[in-house]
Amino acid sequence: MDPYRRGKRPMKLARVVILLATLLASTLTFADGATPRELAQTRALLAIEYMKIGNMRVALENADQSIKFDPTFQAGYLARALIYMQLGVDTEAEAAFNRALKLDAANPEVNNNFGWYLCSRGRYEEAIARFDRALADPLYQSPQSAMVNKAACLVRMDQRPLANQWLLAALRRAPNDSAALRELLNLSLLDKNVTLATFYYERLKFDERRMSPAELMMGIRLARLKQDRAMETRLADYLKTRFPDTGEAQMLLSGN
Repeated sequence: MDPYRRGKRPMKLARVVILLATLLASTLTFADGATPRELAQTRALLAIEYMKIGNMRVALENADQSIKFDPTFQAGYLARALIYMQLGVDTEAEAAFNRALKLDAANPEVNNNFGWYLCSRGRYEEAIARFDRALADPLYQSPQSAMVNKAACLVRMDQRPLANQWLLAALRRAPNDSAALRELLNLSLLDKNVTLATFYYERLKFDERRMSPAELMMGIRLARLKQDRAMETRLADYLKTRFPDTGEAQMLLSGN
C-alpha cells in the first residue's frame, strides 16, 4: 500500500473537487504576473485540500512547492507539518512545525496545531504550553479550536473537571461548536452520565447515515449506557457495513 495514499475523510468529494478547481483556476488567472507569495499561498491551499481527500503524495508536493516559491511563507511549513503528522513521520513533522515557529513564534494557529501534535504523541505538558500560547493571542480568530484541543488533551491527562470547564468556555465563545459538543459527549460517556451524554448527542443532530466511525462508536457507547438494544444494533450494523476496516469496527468485533 502506498503510504502517501490515505483513505478519504468523511466529507463531500464534490465540494472538494469544486474547491480544487477554483484554486487551480485562480492560479492560472494570475500565473504570469503572480508574486512568489501568491504562488506559495495557492500551493499551500492545494496541499491542505489534497490532504483532506487522502492524496498525501500530491499534498506534500504542493507543500514543498509552496515553500520553494516563498521560503518565508509560514503556512507552507504548517501544511508540510500537518501532512507529515498524518503520515506519522514525526521527525519531518516536528521539523516543519519548528521552522514555522521560527518565522512567527506567536502565531496561534501554528501553536494550536503543534500543541495537538505534541498531545497526540503523549507530550502533554509541552502541548498545554502550546495551547496556552495560542490562547494568549487576543486577536486569535478561532480560540475555541485551541480550547477544545486543550480540553481533549486534559482528558488524556485524566483531568476531566478542568477539561469540562474548557469545553464549556469554548461553547460560550462559539455556541453549538460541533467539536466542543463531541468532546463533551465523549466526556459524559467516560463519566457514564447518561443524562448529559444524551443531551449532547441530541444537540449534535447526527444523521446516522453520515456519521464517522468515531461518531458511530460514541453512539454505540451511549446506546449501551441507555440499554437501548435497537439503537446499539442499528449503529453497529452501520459501522460494520460502511467502515469494516477501521479501528472502531475492529474494536466492536472484538467485543468492546
